[in-house]
Amino acid sequence: MGDRVNCMLIIIDTLRADHLGCYGYFRDTSPNIDRLAREGVLFRDMHATAIATGPGFTSIITGLSPIHHHYYLTPWNLPNLIDFDDAIPTLPELIQDLIGGYTTVAFDNLMNFSSHMDQMVRGFEYYINVTGTSKPMHHLVRGDQINRRLIQWLRNHKDEKFFILVHYWDPHTPYNQPEEFKRIFKHEPGKLDDLEVHMAPAGYQYVPGWGKVGELWEPKPEEGKPTIDLYDGEIRFVDSLIGEVSETLEELDLADETIIVITSDHGEQLGQHGLYDHRGLHESVTYIPLIIWAPFMLPKGKLIEGYVQQADIAPTILSLLGAKEEDLPKFDGVNLLPIIDGEMPARKTIYIEDHEQRAIIEGKWKYIRN
Repeated sequence: MGDRVNCMLIIIDTLRADHLGCYGYFRDTSPNIDRLAREGVLFRDMHATAIATGPGFTSIITGLSPIHHHYYLTPWNLPNLIDFDDAIPTLPELIQDLIGGYTTVAFDNLMNFSSHMDQMVRGFEYYINVTGTSKPMHHLVRGDQINRRLIQWLRNHKDEKFFILVHYWDPHTPYNQPEEFKRIFKHEPGKLDDLEVHMAPAGYQYVPGWGKVGELWEPKPEEGKPTIDLYDGEIRFVDSLIGEVSETLEELDLADETIIVITSDHGEQLGQHGLYDHRGLHESVTYIPLIIWAPFMLPKGKLIEGYVQQADIAPTILSLLGAKEEDLPKFDGVNLLPIIDGEMPARKTIYIEDHEQRAIIEGKWKYIRN
């Protein structure tokens, strides 16, 4: 597709699509992401392929569903990596083997999980551990630590063609963003005048991204529990970091040759269904964003309706970087470029898995088997 371009794949942990302005959220959580969406392609009906982080990341970098890459989490949050097939190629390996000439680098902390995920490292020439330790400190890593290393790397390697994976752990719990981002949103429990209330077709009131009125997650500050205010503040913090990266690309004259892909591994229940984590296959967990920003080669401000998933990311990035379709391995995901170009429709049916549940979405209906 013309001259060689760079690609930056940004995976924001625990990010619900319905808490971003570009997906209709009523709070100003994401001005920089919203701008990239306005200038890029937004997929309205993006869903996870697998839950949670390890399986989701594996689907992103292999283009496969868990039924084929075999990586699930057990009920004790331990990966069954003994079943992961090392013969399965990963996205950075395919970029090196099928295209060549790219420096592949990851800024990530997945290798600091207590159960290491070695498949995440394969194919990266540089795998930068931003924690600075081998101890499992991934929950304590903040996005500004990543940006310090990432921005310096960009300055030092601006003359190379690169594929970069960036994993921001925020907005995962614990919410440890800078203080100014902890105070940016303030909801008073029990009140609705600072929220946006809608009427559901079934006749009940609900707040988009929060849930049914009367069942909202509204702990008092003295209870010491996580709040949606803090979650939204984390999103605004990560959004500011993406703004810094975007400004750096402009400053280094790389913006006109760097594709930015923004997505997530999973969402968060935020008190819905009586949960505050990312268990289950409800929409609060499986509905995630996908934005592809490349105004120099893709339509600006295009909205794609119809289902797409994490497994579509690898074949799409490979196509954007110039890989030939006949050289690609068999993916469960599809190349999204024909969908963007209007040559084929997005799916009407998708499947989602975790270690104990399966879900199928067809049209407006969702069936979950547990």
